[in-house]
Amino acid sequence: MAEMICYNPANFLALMFLALVYKKQSTTMLVEHFELIEAIGLNLFFLFIFGFIGLSIHGVMNENDVPKMGKMVVYTVLFAGCAGFIAKAIIQFIWESQGVG
Repeated sequence: MAEMICYNPANFLALMFLALVYKKQSTTMLVEHFELIEAIGLNLFFLFIFGFIGLSIHGVMNENDVPKMGKMVVYTVLFAGCAGFIAKAIIQFIWESQGVG
């Protein structure tokens, strides 16, 4: 596990969580739970990215006096993108619980 290179922030978050939680346990526990922790880290990464995108868009629209209709369109598009990831996670969870995936 020490040779692993973190290419994206989700893997880095997963490795940091592993280091904190399983600091004194055997490495077999790490291997068993690594995929779950990596998936949680990736989902948290997407949450933070959508949050920061939403905050930056909100700030730019408030500085430039964008009309309400334009704000509604932008927020609808941002929410639709976020809803796509949420729907994917729900479908993936259902399929995996039924043994399809």
